[in-house]
This record gives sequence, C-alpha cells and structure tokens, in this order.
Amino acid sequence: MSMLQLNQVSKSFRTQRSEIEVFNHLSLTINKGEFVAIIGPSGCGKSTLFQMIGGLFAPTHGEILLNHKKINGQRGHISYVPQQNSLFPWRTVIHNILLPIELDGGISAESKIKAKSLLNKLGLTDYENAYPNQLSGGMQQRVAFARALMSDRELLLLDEPFGALDALTRLDMQNWLLDIWQTEQRTVFMITHSIEEALLLADRIYVLSNKPTTIAKEISVPFTRPRTQSIRTTAAFQSLVNEIYKELT
Repeated sequence: MSMLQLNQVSKSFRTQRSEIEVFNHLSLTINKGEFVAIIGPSGCGKSTLFQMIGGLFAPTHGEILLNHKKINGQRGHISYVPQQNSLFPWRTVIHNILLPIELDGGISAESKIKAKSLLNKLGLTDYENAYPNQLSGGMQQRVAFARALMSDRELLLLDEPFGALDALTRLDMQNWLLDIWQTEQRTVFMITHSIEEALLLADRIYVLSNKPTTIAKEISVPFTRPRTQSIRTTAAFQSLVNEIYKELT
C-alpha cells in the first residue's frame, strides 16, 4: 500500500536574472513500512525535495500525496531528522525529546513514559537529565531520532543524518537505525551521499540525475533482512556499488 506519492513533480526557482529548474516531472512512490533511500549528485536538489514533502514550499507543477491525500504546501504531516541534530542546548535530553509533544498541545504522563522507553531503547537512560554538550556526536544524533519518533507521524524523513559523524560512529549508528526501524515499523525516506549506506539500509534506492533532476534509476535492493555490515564484502554488494557509481558519474 503506497504511503507517499510524487506525481510528475516539477519545481523552479526564479532569480533576478533567470529561472532555475530543479525538478522536471519527477515521480516516485514509497510504500507503507518501506525503507527507501535517495542518492544523487551534489546540488541536484535532494534536500529541496524533502522541503517540498514537508510543506515548506509547494511544487511548481504536479502533486504530492500522503496516504492518497494531496499535501502540496502543507506542513505537519511528517517527522524529520536533519543533517545536524538541532538539539536545544538549554534543554535536557528528556525535554528535547518531549518537544514535539509540547508543540502538539501538551506533555502527558503517557508521553513521559514513552520518552523514557525510547531512552531505554537508545541506551541513554542514564542521560535523561544531561544536556546536549555532555553527549558524544552519536549520542546527540540518537536523541534527535528519539525526538522524531515521539511524533505519531508515520513517515520519517532522514536528511543525511550520519554525515557529520566519524566513520566508526557512523557504522554503529547504521546498525542502530536498522534495529530501531525494525522495532518501530515506521516508513523511512532517507537522503544519503553514501552508496554503501543506501545498500545496507534500504529496500529500494532512487538514483537522481543532475538538474533538472528526475529519476535516473530505481534499484530494488536484493539482500535479505536482517542485514549486517558483513554484506559489504560480498561480490553482489560490490557489483551494485559499481552499478550505482556509474549512474552518478
């Protein structure tokens, strides 16, 4: 069952001198419970695509459907984890996590229980009353994920969430995300610049072209779940890495 659909979406921005066409009749579908990754050349508009899905601005043409309802230019329908964790330094871990509930109308006893349960799943129980500057980069990003998961929004957008982490922490966070996704059963749409990360995490991958951007290739990832980092060493994995790399160059 499809959850998110982009139908013939185009987007242009007008400057003083010209009009820049970012997307040209882009169409894609994400099904309920899927983990879909999107990868493309730098500057092709990946973050702009997420901003349209999140309702920060509407497409110039085409439509965005969430659960078959048009949401062009509408906010409040998705959860979002940005490239930087965007935690408020003056709020403790627990109060950063509870922020979406606070903004939606008020913190209840049930929401506090849910927040503490998430902290336990993330291995952060002992840091409930800590401040962001007392956490490592990986721990801060886990708090950012927990904040997004506190929302009841079914669709979770991840905009290069591990890009600022060192290589070892990134590997650890990839494993952690696989576990959390399988437990939470959310629908995930993720931007990444890493071909290997996309193949490790996703059910399907959309490869974008250069501007004006459209879908260059759609790949169904053939590896069974649960997955571990060991699949990176297989011939099938490396073959797909090379296939996607050729599309990007």
